[in-house]
Amino acid sequence: MGTLVIVESHFGNTWTIGEAVASAFPDATLLRIDNAPKRIDPSVNLLILGAPTHAFTLSSADSRASALERKTAGAQAARSGGFRASATGLREWIAEASIPSTTKVLTFDTCVAGAGPLFGRAAKKAIKSLAASGVNARYGATFWVTGADQLRSEETERAAAWARGLKAEE
Repeated sequence: MGTLVIVESHFGNTWTIGEAVASAFPDATLLRIDNAPKRIDPSVNLLILGAPTHAFTLSSADSRASALERKTAGAQAARSGGFRASATGLREWIAEASIPSTTKVLTFDTCVAGAGPLFGRAAKKAIKSLAASGVNARYGATFWVTGADQLRSEETERAAAWARGLKAEE
């Protein structure tokens, strides 16, 4: 299988970043967190996990519900081309996942611009949660969203460039 990109997304921003990342790898499979296998096949040599930052950490059922309440279904669908929000989150997936020790794991997140470096990030919390499960993971990148819940204009290309750099490291 090669590269597997698993993304939690609620407004389509993190999914858009996931698409840009996956596009750098010809062998990549991109999956919504809702469809992600709990057991990662040993043929996956690179696992990239993406999630939005909610309240400076990974989302929870409460934070997902709160985020979705902020948007009307029409506004969300119009902005994201009919994108359907994730029903579950990376936090829950990690708690149940089985990842081979031979699989390289990287994390990325999306975060509202302006949250300083002292504040938490979903990608960094994912690394801690993975470590608690015995999985060695590395922080990849944070991609910025405006206060209006839209990706900054340069972030999709920045994600693609980051992924091309990862591909070059292989």
